[in-house]
Amino acid sequence: MPPLSRLAPALLLLAPAPARADEPVDFARDVRPLLSNSCFKCHGPASQMGKVRLDTREAAVKSGAIVPGSPDKSTLVERVCEPSDDDRMPPPEAGPRLTAQQVKTLKQWIAEGAEYTPHWAFQRVVRPQPPTTKTATRYAIDRFVLARLEKAGLTMSAEADRSTLLRRVTLDLTGLLPTPVEVLAFLDDRSPDAYEKAVDRLLASPHYGERHARHWLDLARYADSNGYTIDGARSIWPYRDWVVRALNADLPFDQFTTHQLAGDLLPGATADQKIATGFHRNTSFNEEGGTDPEQFRVERTVDRANTTGAVWLGLTVGCAQCHTHKYDPVTQHDYYRLYAFFDSCDEPTMPIGGTAKMEEAISRLNQMEAWIQKNGGSREDIDLVKAEIKRVQGKVTTTLVMRERPAARTTHVQIRGDFLRKGDVVQPGFPAALGATPAGKRQTRLDLAKWLVSRDNPLTARVTVNREWQKFFGRGLVETENDFGMQGALPTHPELLDWLAVQFMEPLGWSMKKLHRQIVLSATYRQASVVRPDLTQRDPRNLLLGRQSRLRLEAEVIRDAALSASGKLNTKVGGPGVYPPQPKEVFAFTQSQRTWPESKGPDRYRRGVYTYIWRQSQHPLLTTFDGADAQTACTKRNRSNTPLQALHLANDPVFVELATELGRRVDTDGGADDAAKVRFAYRACFGRDPTTQEAARVLAYLEAQRRTDAVGAWPATARVLMNLDEFITRE
Repeated sequence: MPPLSRLAPALLLLAPAPARADEPVDFARDVRPLLSNSCFKCHGPASQMGKVRLDTREAAVKSGAIVPGSPDKSTLVERVCEPSDDDRMPPPEAGPRLTAQQVKTLKQWIAEGAEYTPHWAFQRVVRPQPPTTKTATRYAIDRFVLARLEKAGLTMSAEADRSTLLRRVTLDLTGLLPTPVEVLAFLDDRSPDAYEKAVDRLLASPHYGERHARHWLDLARYADSNGYTIDGARSIWPYRDWVVRALNADLPFDQFTTHQLAGDLLPGATADQKIATGFHRNTSFNEEGGTDPEQFRVERTVDRANTTGAVWLGLTVGCAQCHTHKYDPVTQHDYYRLYAFFDSCDEPTMPIGGTAKMEEAISRLNQMEAWIQKNGGSREDIDLVKAEIKRVQGKVTTTLVMRERPAARTTHVQIRGDFLRKGDVVQPGFPAALGATPAGKRQTRLDLAKWLVSRDNPLTARVTVNREWQKFFGRGLVETENDFGMQGALPTHPELLDWLAVQFMEPLGWSMKKLHRQIVLSATYRQASVVRPDLTQRDPRNLLLGRQSRLRLEAEVIRDAALSASGKLNTKVGGPGVYPPQPKEVFAFTQSQRTWPESKGPDRYRRGVYTYIWRQSQHPLLTTFDGADAQTACTKRNRSNTPLQALHLANDPVFVELATELGRRVDTDGGADDAAKVRFAYRACFGRDPTTQEAARVLAYLEAQRRTDAVGAWPATARVLMNLDEFITRE
């Protein structure tokens, strides 16, 4: 559960002043967070100590804890005001006393009738009307943002300069730097729709799918190995390629969901739809000797239930594995109903890609073997044909998929989460607080997928657009992107969140590209990221979106940027994982001895999304720059700032090599004189021209290098540029 300290800043902004006596208390804003943080652990869905339950009005009134209209008769008020630590609530070991203001709010709420309102995230999504603002704006997104800013007496920042804007949107949509040619073309295009044309070009790029596939693969806990101590290799890269293709083709998110959760159950399921079910084959798999296969099958099924809850519902459903959730309306029976959807799955391997040709070749070899035997061929001839058959079979590409068992397993509630202690039998079903499970036929994964993306589910669209917003601003409208439950943060812009959710489902038809287009065309997105004194004082965390956010690039994008700037990037899309250089010592402490067959030639320079991922010994670039750990669904990567990162960029042989290549490229292609070459280098690295002062400093450094090493002067200069903070930052 997120600590209160993580939520407090958002709550302070959302409720800048306590409710006045003449202003009704808002239960969702003022009271529910107070009860959730201080009371629900012992008096909520999972535990009702002293037979007191406070998460529902009926139970709270029945116990006498709350007497609507009479705070002085309510035992809740009596206990929170109790001076003795022995009797006060919450007790000292459970948390601090309520403040005087919190007690005042609680009393006012009870005096006003103690009305409970449903948790905002569990209410049906309704399209709000964009508000009227003092400043005219073209896009609805901006009206919601401006309304909040104007209410706080603030304004939006000016639009970023054109060079910054192109670099920002190119990185955000494709994960690559704009080329010097693209920078010049954009700066020379003075038409009113120049930016829109650039956005449409980037959305149509095959690199769009690679960029956003990496985000999705974090959620899918994608890796090319099985995990645990043996961490054996697996073939699942076709699933990764399916994600890239689906995003490039703008497969609507409702279908994107259905194919991954239940593609094998679709009528006449295609090979692609079956490959998509690899989403839930990304679980770890224990190959150690002496293990209980059933125990680890159950663990994989638990992981599937938890991941589904995190990715589509934004809830910590895993908290209900051993007992009813302490804060959210997810019972233990709800949990195992969700678990039951995945309990009857088999885990087959499926051959793909060129299978028909392989089968034909094997058939011909089998015929040849029969002919040799019939016509008196030697044993050696027969062995040669058999060896060839085995070789051809080994060339068949396979991937991991899901398949329903012919007969369903009986699913039990597992008492205290122990698979050996079986409780009540449950059928597949949805969490009761979010919707009724249809009576009649047994529900399947396909029914689950359809419910997740139905208009009746209040969470999926909200959770998804929030995560997409996070990509472009560094923080979601709901800061706790993995927890839309009672302990999660309130949305900073609730109307905007719901407007985006409805927009995503209906007019946009679940189109991710159309959603991204609306976001990046907005004035909110196009703002400069420069920190303003008034914002620093009144909105230091930029929750009101009065400027853009300055973000360090992710691990894979940093290397991709270096490849792009140096001109070495191999833009091939798809295929098996590759092995860019890494230190030999990475595998020194793994249980199973393995090698890293370092890629040669063009494969050495493939994008980071194609790097082979060993779960237990990831590439150092990923560990240094906060890559996803591939053990569980990663809804947001950290963005740390450590000395190791600076040392990695300055000394890692790969980055030294790419800086050298950039220097050679600048010297060869940059222009006739050093001034032109400096401009070329800046466009390649930063998407802009240098200032007069910057150019003078670079030229002075270049000249100093020439005095000691004429050949290495440009590579040394390029190395400096690639180690500037701006190079690994999206402004």
